[in-house]
Amino acid sequence: MIGFNTVLPLSTDTTVEHFLHICRIWQQRSPHTTLTFDDQPIQNGLKYESDQEVMEFVHVTRSGGVHCGVRHIRKDEDGEWRTDVVGHKRAEDFKVAIVSSRSHFNITTYSQIPLTPYIVSLLIRETGPMYDDGIRIEAEPKEVTEENAAELASLINCQKYNFMPVIYVSKQFFGGTYLTDPRRLAQKLAGLAHVYFETDTKVSTILRALTDGKNAYNGSIGIYWQNHNYKRFLLNDTDENISLKIQNYVKTILNTRKTADECRWSYVQHLKYQRAIDRYREGEAENTVLIDYALQENQELQEQVKSLEAENYYLRERQQMFFSNELDEQRPLIFKGAEAELFASEQAELILEIIEEKLRSGSCSVRIRNMLESILEANERTNNKETFLAQVKTVLTEPGGLSSQGKRELVKLGFELTEEGKHYKLKIKGDDRYPHPIAKTPSDVRSSENNFSQFKKRFF
Repeated sequence: MIGFNTVLPLSTDTTVEHFLHICRIWQQRSPHTTLTFDDQPIQNGLKYESDQEVMEFVHVTRSGGVHCGVRHIRKDEDGEWRTDVVGHKRAEDFKVAIVSSRSHFNITTYSQIPLTPYIVSLLIRETGPMYDDGIRIEAEPKEVTEENAAELASLINCQKYNFMPVIYVSKQFFGGTYLTDPRRLAQKLAGLAHVYFETDTKVSTILRALTDGKNAYNGSIGIYWQNHNYKRFLLNDTDENISLKIQNYVKTILNTRKTADECRWSYVQHLKYQRAIDRYREGEAENTVLIDYALQENQELQEQVKSLEAENYYLRERQQMFFSNELDEQRPLIFKGAEAELFASEQAELILEIIEEKLRSGSCSVRIRNMLESILEANERTNNKETFLAQVKTVLTEPGGLSSQGKRELVKLGFELTEEGKHYKLKIKGDDRYPHPIAKTPSDVRSSENNFSQFKKRFF
């Protein structure tokens, strides 16, 4: 599945009928539609069909609210696009999920991130003001000034419950330009993200104090995700495709979010057929309804399997975006080598230790020192090595030599143990390059400590 996923909080003043009417005119206005529409009342099960397209409406009322929306399917030579626009209206809110997905496609020839469906901008324009935890959803960027900087700071610090990410476009200290046009970016990401921008670089100083330095500044762009508490900066660049890369990044991350059940097409269909089952049990319906339901359920499951197979491959191809420190999809700072690790992150810990030794030596310029310190700050340290060595030491310093339990512990830690005369030979599983002898019977009280010291020298 190559998808698109967002949720819009419609105003509770919007009626279900008005929402469904907007869904119908969404396709009526499409210059590429092959459907023929009429003015009949929109009700559950209303369907328009052609050889290339299907548009079906759903409208189910339950005690907890109303589920309503439309599924649009458009077929082409590469597969089909499905766009589900499903809302759940209650007295206190009206949430609408817009999910586009491409199924039955060839991932090797098609990897384009989908455009934002026109229905998103249509709903924003036609249903009145929408608010994401008090933040107005709109197609214009929000200017950050000295007076309202605290509002942006609360978003950067993850102190609000906004669903959409926040993008902050800072201004360069010298030259006063932006890496990308904030207004154009806001238009492209309307309904997906909140875009803020500064016109006075003094704001950066204020934000730095309010966010403990997490703000973007001097032309960089910060992207802040609620409930993730992390930031990604796009450093100064001259790439003309920066705006597109930001759009694709935001869409890719949003597409990993699970849509709430009440706003899923399959869930609403389940409610419909559950009602049919209840009616059948009460003797009000024939069993043909259940047969139709079973056939449709089987077809949908087959489609899900095919879609998930393609999605699995697609996500493996796109996972690099999660590990990049910037948005230009650079290669990682360094790749892991082929040597086997005795504990998790052993190679990463080794690199960080070497950097620390370089800093302690004092044999580097101020710029290089700052660069090395920034690498250390950007990488979380672990104590896996200390934990591993403590486990080995406990085994190798046992009074009386290796016990049966100690041998089992060494195997669990990734070693092989064989007997050779008066010694055991310890080696890393599958690797004969680093054999280490261990006496079966310690010669004196200090031999166990000496053995552990020799082990560290040989392996670390």
